[in-house]
Amino acid sequence: MLAGFEEWLGGLGANTTLAITCAINTIIGGIIGLYLRELYRRCGSVFSNRDRFGNLFPLLTTITVVIIFAVKSSLALSLGLVGALSIVRFRTAIRNPKELTYLFLCIAVGVALGAELRLLTFLSLLVISMFIVAQSVRTNRSSPHNLLVTVSGEAGRFFDLEDPDIVELLKAQTRALTVQRLDLEDGQVQFRVTVATKDAGEAKSLLTELRKKFPSFDISYVNLDNML
Repeated sequence: MLAGFEEWLGGLGANTTLAITCAINTIIGGIIGLYLRELYRRCGSVFSNRDRFGNLFPLLTTITVVIIFAVKSSLALSLGLVGALSIVRFRTAIRNPKELTYLFLCIAVGVALGAELRLLTFLSLLVISMFIVAQSVRTNRSSPHNLLVTVSGEAGRFFDLEDPDIVELLKAQTRALTVQRLDLEDGQVQFRVTVATKDAGEAKSLLTELRKKFPSFDISYVNLDNML
């Protein structure tokens, strides 16, 4: 009986050590997830839902760490995880391949930390971050961001010469501009134009300026670079 009690204490000590290690790696994973969120915000090409999508990274990374810790020592749990993942279905498809890449990066970090490969995690994250930053700088310098901007509102205010000219404002803040459509019906006007901006920051600044100068108009946009 005494031997059994000592064995139970020994197992309890091992479980405590494992739990502490898991907690430490989970905290590290959460911090790395926050770092990846900021990296995505600064270097990602999508700007319409960047903040909301980036907020998933810390949670995804920490959950992956815990899952790998739980299943790495048990073949039965590993097979059960495969079976559980096989029935998971996503209601919303991820259209941008770069978003999928960031999700895989979060999962890879979680797997490495769950396997207690901290040095591999940090070194790999450093190298991948260098590639992401370099690619972002190169992309921002070489290729513009294309938007389809739609402005809708009262025709009288749209054509009022005393108000700032929307076309002139767009020309002043974009690389290129092409008018796609101009509809006038029942006193309402819909103006649709494609514009090319230098980067996501410039596009966001343009949309902010439009909403500030024309508060009475409905302004919407579509990022043409991310359409399939």
